[in-house]
Amino acid sequence: MISNFEFFLPTQIRFGRGVVKEIGEEIKSRGFKKPMLVTDEGIVKIGMADQIKGHIEEAGFQCTLFDGIVPNPRDYDCDKGAKIAEEAGADVLIALGGGSAMDTAKAMATVMTNGKTAREWIDVELDVQSAPVICIPTTCGTGSEVTFNAVINNTETHLKGNIFDPKCAPVLALVDPDMIDGLPGSLISSTGIDALTHAVEAYVSTVATPVTDAISIYAVKLIGDNIIKAANDRDKDAMEEVMLASMLAGIAFGNADTAAVHCIAECFGGFYDIPHGVTNAIFLADVSEYSISGNPGKYADVAKALGVDDSGKTDEEVAMEGIAVIKGLCRELGIPKLSSFEAIDPKDFQYLAQASSEHVCNPSNPVEFTKEQYIEIFDRVYNAD
Repeated sequence: MISNFEFFLPTQIRFGRGVVKEIGEEIKSRGFKKPMLVTDEGIVKIGMADQIKGHIEEAGFQCTLFDGIVPNPRDYDCDKGAKIAEEAGADVLIALGGGSAMDTAKAMATVMTNGKTAREWIDVELDVQSAPVICIPTTCGTGSEVTFNAVINNTETHLKGNIFDPKCAPVLALVDPDMIDGLPGSLISSTGIDALTHAVEAYVSTVATPVTDAISIYAVKLIGDNIIKAANDRDKDAMEEVMLASMLAGIAFGNADTAAVHCIAECFGGFYDIPHGVTNAIFLADVSEYSISGNPGKYADVAKALGVDDSGKTDEEVAMEGIAVIKGLCRELGIPKLSSFEAIDPKDFQYLAQASSEHVCNPSNPVEFTKEQYIEIFDRVYNAD
């Protein structure tokens, strides 16, 4: 019997090479007058911001620039950006970059119309619709261009928090593979495994639906088939497939939730300021192994999507072979060890395990982990060869 479910996608999607060239016409067709480009200094330095500004200005707009995006954006960064956007009279934000740029823009947009501070909207229903945001991703991992949440660092708790409400969803996502052609292989690796984490967790989530299952398992297959060619061989067709998979995984987890890997990644990322995608990649295999008992059939499906032959094997055996495939992908892609980050201190694991066990996504994991189980996972991953 199929349980009742809902599926929601408020963001219009345009996918394909060259679609960013139409950003000016998209702004015009929606009646916006004062666009602001929200990005980081690195995007400005390589000329990508000027490229997008040029397309906007060709349509007759004067485009202001905010390039204050930082990795793992803090709540006060979002407040600062919102104030600058309001002073500029911006009526639409164009987020250009990875997850940090897109999440910051969504948090800025929230503050612009709802008032207060970004921190005050963490885990709280918004009062009104956020200011319009158009997203142009420049990585292939976050899926933030199609989600209705913004992950920001809560500077009071030193952990990441979520502004989560359909009212902060982007109005448009322009997903253009041309934007990742120059992405370093190391970033394709980490963001690609980040997308794989999104897809796997959406599929095994306790609140998954038939729609999210169909989308997420397809994303798993796309990444498994293409991530090595995309990251190591710079194959453009493979890079397109991984970018598509990232977007699909974003749609899936936006409706089905993430799970224990994200409980960990958001706590570690907020506490140590280490990259979210890398943290997901480091923990995906071990968390999945600990979670198999909660839904061996679904983990077996993931393994089969990654190319595992299930002939004559139990679901548990197939699932374990899938874990081996994920570990092999991470090795081949050069994903670093947790212990390679100097900031990591096992003395912090008690606090981080408690925070992970209390994270809003923990009940969505096939096995709802206790603090003690999180500590066991942390120790195992930290001490891995």
